[in-house]
Amino acid sequence: MRTWFIMQSLGLDTSLGEMAVQPPVNEPKPGFVFRKSDQAESGHNFHQMITPYGSITLHRADMLKVLTDNLPPFQAFQAHFSKRLVSYEQGSDSVMLQFSDGTSAEADVLVGADGVKSATRATMYRGLAKSAEEYDRNKAGNLRKFVQASWTGTYAYRALIETESLLRDNPGHQAATTPMIYFGENKHVVSYPISRGRVVNLVAFVTIPVGDERDLDGPAVTDVSKQEMTEQYKGWEPEVQTLLNCVDKPSRWAISHMRGLPSYVDGRVALLGDSAHAMATHLGAGAGQAIEDGFVLGQLLSQRLVTRANVSLALRMYDAVRRPFGNGMVERSRKTGFLYEFNELPEFIDKHKLRDSSKVELEKLAKDICKKWEVQWSALPDVEWKLAEKMLRDALDVSSGHDKPIMANL
Repeated sequence: MRTWFIMQSLGLDTSLGEMAVQPPVNEPKPGFVFRKSDQAESGHNFHQMITPYGSITLHRADMLKVLTDNLPPFQAFQAHFSKRLVSYEQGSDSVMLQFSDGTSAEADVLVGADGVKSATRATMYRGLAKSAEEYDRNKAGNLRKFVQASWTGTYAYRALIETESLLRDNPGHQAATTPMIYFGENKHVVSYPISRGRVVNLVAFVTIPVGDERDLDGPAVTDVSKQEMTEQYKGWEPEVQTLLNCVDKPSRWAISHMRGLPSYVDGRVALLGDSAHAMATHLGAGAGQAIEDGFVLGQLLSQRLVTRANVSLALRMYDAVRRPFGNGMVERSRKTGFLYEFNELPEFIDKHKLRDSSKVELEKLAKDICKKWEVQWSALPDVEWKLAEKMLRDALDVSSGHDKPIMANL
């Protein structure tokens, strides 16, 4: 709901709604169905989340097309695609950017929205660590830990399944029409229809015990055989087996995250989205949090009070309101993933009864998981924006400053 509020504010909700399986309606609707599946006999659905608007599932490519189709006219705005940042250098009043194709650019502000392997974050934290080395080596060592994201200990097998193919081999399979989460010990499977129902997006998770304490061994993303994926779910119920058997060419992704980043900004440089708070996918919140970052930061930079001279102050207001929420979502998503896999359970849930499919314990688990999800609709992101605006006005001397517009590289 938080992300949908922003899409409505930008006037993009109609176009995005046309891409969804069902046009969103502003009323409580069924979301994901929870099903216990890590046993040979047929599992059972034990809960269905009810959420505002339900689950609005979109193909990433469809959403990106809507966003790029609605960029401002090029006479007022320039977009350069297929550019990869390598590093940057900050001066007293500008930032110089270096790209992998050998080109460079100068800007008043750099917003690094360059993902989990962010070159912006790497450059920022190498620089912060180098500066700290002169007076506190322990702090410098801690800052270097944020140059790269860390592995969560979880792999995700990803694939797209043609709905027609799924139903041809398995008539009535509920994954064709219903967002599903299949629960099991140390593993879970998420599926949901996209592209107006023509395709089912499948993500099958496998967690390595204490894997989050290890370095990743091997590539972060690689194509794998169908057999490697299906072997992970031997002994699971028929509904999961038939779904996995429809996969043609899966890929395996090592899921990484960025926990507790101490700052999203440094001078005229800000981090946005996965570069700041890469998170596991267990709440479906990663892209939404990036959009919320952009919502707050974009409105701050567009304020008439913000000038080239004081823009770093505006970025600090962005950091003050977005970092606690973004970092909190990283932890919330991590904990939710453990719950899907019957790990790190709260004390009031009996683990043994849960794994024996106790309806009472499964319902307790479902309620705890739903509480984790509620943050996505319990308040709207304009609360953070209003707080950021107030903080900015309180911090700035409104009677001074320059009136030159800001040139920002986003």
